[in-house]
Amino acid sequence: ERSPGQLDAVLDDLGPLPGESRPNARALWVAGLINPLPALGVALEVRPAALMAATADERIRVAEFGLRDSIQRLRSPGPPF
Repeated sequence: ERSPGQLDAVLDDLGPLPGESRPNARALWVAGLINPLPALGVALEVRPAALMAATADERIRVAEFGLRDSIQRLRSPGPPF
């Protein structure tokens, strides 16, 4: 978090995680979580790619890539970017 309560505010803005029966909405929710505004500075920007994806499967792959990359950056020593 860059400011106290930032993640809580992001989660409040996003609302509940869409169910697995709504893969497009779920992938966009994940993209919004890992790339909130203001930015957390720990993940690549994936929102444009998620929005431009032609299929739910492609959106899911974009969101998964963003999550994996963010986790790897957080585990690595030094600043994420």
